[in-house]
Amino acid sequence: MRLYYFLRAGFRLFTFLICRYRVYGLERVPESGPLLIVANHLSWFDPLLFGVALHRRVWYFTKSEMFHWPLVGKACEVTEQIPVRRGESDRAALEKALIYLQEGRALGIFPEGTVERKEVMIPALTGVAMLAIRSGATVLPVAHMGTRKVLRSPRYWFPRVTIMIGEPYVPVLPAGVPRKVGLQRVTDEMMFRIARMLPLERRGVYAKDLYEEKDKGDRKGP
Repeated sequence: MRLYYFLRAGFRLFTFLICRYRVYGLERVPESGPLLIVANHLSWFDPLLFGVALHRRVWYFTKSEMFHWPLVGKACEVTEQIPVRRGESDRAALEKALIYLQEGRALGIFPEGTVERKEVMIPALTGVAMLAIRSGATVLPVAHMGTRKVLRSPRYWFPRVTIMIGEPYVPVLPAGVPRKVGLQRVTDEMMFRIARMLPLERRGVYAKDLYEEKDKGDRKGP
């Protein structure tokens, strides 16, 4: 715990030196209880920034290779990050994540699984939906812009970064559909909630919000 807060203080100072960031909706972050923080993914800097900007301590899925890096690997181990094998189904990582949520921790996830260089959203993996449904945890959608420019070149020195926090909610698996279809719908809903907080040109594959269109149609009536 001491090491975590020591590292957090160091990252906070580091963040202040390399970018300007603003957070909107910080009051929406639940103070306790199991929480899945889901966000779009733009840069290696994203998890560090969220760890500094959010008041709650956040754990992450971390690619297993990082646990073998000097110093970084030890820090990941001591701060209890979750090692995950990229590109394959990692049941051990999923089970550990479920345990963390049962303990009331906050877990940060980037459902897209990788960084898109064009800074637009790409299709998300359904693992996050499976985790949400099995744990019953609250989901907190977060959208952000600007981290792609951090430390890219002198041209982008001290870029502006914006973090927008949406309303927390508890997803429910749709009834009457195959489980695979239901998990995809739960995943899409998460991503559309993130996309709604971004400019249209940053929404990528989630630019056409079918859920929003359905809501408008329901309100219009016959």
